[in-house]
Amino acid sequence: MKTEYLKINNIPSKLYSADHPHGTVLAVHGFGGSKESAAISALAETITPQGLNVLSWDLPAHGERTETAEALSIDRCISEIISIEWYIEENIGGSMYAFATSFGGLCMLHRISESGDPYHRIVLRVPAVNMSRTLITISKMQDPEFTMEKAEESGFFIRMSRNYAIPYRFYDELCSLSCLHARPEWNNNRIMTIYAGQDELVAPEDTEIFLKLNPNIASLLIKDSDHRMARSPEFLSQALDAASAFFSTT
Repeated sequence: MKTEYLKINNIPSKLYSADHPHGTVLAVHGFGGSKESAAISALAETITPQGLNVLSWDLPAHGERTETAEALSIDRCISEIISIEWYIEENIGGSMYAFATSFGGLCMLHRISESGDPYHRIVLRVPAVNMSRTLITISKMQDPEFTMEKAEESGFFIRMSRNYAIPYRFYDELCSLSCLHARPEWNNNRIMTIYAGQDELVAPEDTEIFLKLNPNIASLLIKDSDHRMARSPEFLSQALDAASAFFSTT
């Protein structure tokens, strides 16, 4: 496996190349993450031997990018996903797959519902199907005195890999983007959702509503796992093995 850093339309990106690739997985990190995600690196170690490249990049206001949280919007994230797809089509070729985590899963679901689905297979790992609720959950975990009244006045302040001052209008946008409903673009067996039974950020009951409303989606519950699948090495390994097997299915 070869690793190289790229700038794709000025977007900081990282490509893990298989020796004899027949396709590429777009790996979309979660909120507060980056292209350097340990899970994405582990994914590449798992699937490059089966002939799949992995291409990750920093979403707006993430990783090495210097924008503030004001630059963050679902539309911009979707636009960048499409830019990465174009790069693959023009410079790499082969089939496209996706592996999207948490907030990245929300972005991927809306990308395929708004602009079509060019993917052979999609794996959603702990997708934030109700991201507005997740934002409130994080806020309450980090600030016991958090209230929605404070958020309406001054936004959300989130401490992750960097500090985020998130405007209230982004919360409003997330409310309108809940995935707790059925969509024909989502309800197909080329999508798999892997979720965590002890997820402290994305409520498992929300994921189960999403799956019930879109019953053709394949699913795997890792019963004892937390959101990041970090409490035990077996949790992430189980998720990546399932993703690898799903990508290999014809």
